[in-house]
Amino acid sequence: MIHADILIVHGDVFTMAGNGSGYIGDGAVAITGNRIVETGTSESLSARYMTSRLIDATDRAVLPGLIDAHVHGGIALLRGIAQDSASWLSSIQPFINAMSLDALQAGAMLTAIEGLRAGTTCFCDNSPGIAHSLPFYEKAGVRVAASPLTSDAMPATAAGTPPEFSDEMRGFALLEVHDLIGRWNGAADGRINVQLGPRAADFCSERLLCELRDLSVKHGLRIHMHLAQDTREVEQVYWRYGVRPVELLHRLGLLDERLIAAHLICCTPEEVELAARSGVSMAFCPSSLLLCDGILPPADVFMDAGGLVALGTDETGSNNGANLFSEMKAACLGLKMKRSDASYMPTWRALRMATADGARAIGLDHEIGTLEAGKKADIILVDLNRPSLVPVMRRPVRNIVPNLVLSARGDEVCLSIIDGKIVYENGRIMRFDERASMEFIRETADEICRCANREAAETRTAPYAMTQNGEY
Repeated sequence: MIHADILIVHGDVFTMAGNGSGYIGDGAVAITGNRIVETGTSESLSARYMTSRLIDATDRAVLPGLIDAHVHGGIALLRGIAQDSASWLSSIQPFINAMSLDALQAGAMLTAIEGLRAGTTCFCDNSPGIAHSLPFYEKAGVRVAASPLTSDAMPATAAGTPPEFSDEMRGFALLEVHDLIGRWNGAADGRINVQLGPRAADFCSERLLCELRDLSVKHGLRIHMHLAQDTREVEQVYWRYGVRPVELLHRLGLLDERLIAAHLICCTPEEVELAARSGVSMAFCPSSLLLCDGILPPADVFMDAGGLVALGTDETGSNNGANLFSEMKAACLGLKMKRSDASYMPTWRALRMATADGARAIGLDHEIGTLEAGKKADIILVDLNRPSLVPVMRRPVRNIVPNLVLSARGDEVCLSIIDGKIVYENGRIMRFDERASMEFIRETADEICRCANREAAETRTAPYAMTQNGEY
């Protein structure tokens, strides 16, 4: 008999290996240390493995942990304060101005709590002050691809005026990046990795973008940035360089497989196709862009051109959640509606975006994203007996994947394993005090409201007006 630290048996196992869902009926997964040693049938693995912890996964879906490919965890405390507004950014700005480093950390806590409870095991957090949040992420036991929101732009002196770039700001930004790489890349037994995070082409000088490109090559790091995310970016980049953002990145040697590009909503179809053919991965955040701009990002054009698409939640300030089950459903519904084709964007593709394709996009497919021997043991179990997932049908048609994507709410997740360790089980987060964290989150949010009160009243944003009018 072979010893395994954890043996999961009798599950509906979706390995996500190959091109589909990799389904194994009455499946099993054996884990030793932080890695999967074998997947197969329960009969086969039970006959050959003895274990310290046997997990009966009867009526449970067994999946790779979900990967949030684009999230700003640091601003999660701004949930619900800028919705229903024609100008999301102006509505949220008074609250961003009121944020402290404690608020950024509290946001990361809230993102981790909500995400863990809904099956997210890997967070690609692109946030200002990210180094302040990483000790908590390390304690929480989650996997993180961390990138600072890097910029060398000075505050604009007038609305609509392109920012000036500062050598001093660039120096500080690069110091932060170098410190993050030195202290955190590969930390926590490899659970924490660093990405480079230029905010966007209008917030970074050409020189800063080139220096980040060179660091990416030197250290083998992904570059995680917004690309053509709004008309301001396109207009300011064109004013400064005479080209649009996609062409600028192409000219600077940044449009390749190292780049994870978020949104692409102000691209022409030709620019989307160029990015896809260049090897760029797209971070698709459907709920966020629908809610704050009424726009669906062009993930269909990107996929049709052969590009790789991963799912992200963006941040709770725009999409109101850190739940990838919600994003899978929004991706399917949005693209089916856009294409007027019920067969477009099948549910299994959405599930791959949140698992195997997400891992490829962020450069960790050699470690996570599928349940295969040798991969890190990032695994979730979903209770198929919950009303939202009943009935379970396995033949002649298997309905588990469609129901996971279109019916699950996230609270059906009953167990999460990250790096071979159980971090969430039966409603309880194992690695930190959730109650104390939530108290800190609430207190910090109250402080943001106190600090933002005057500016919100002076600017009289749409949500502020709706509150005063009794509409909220």
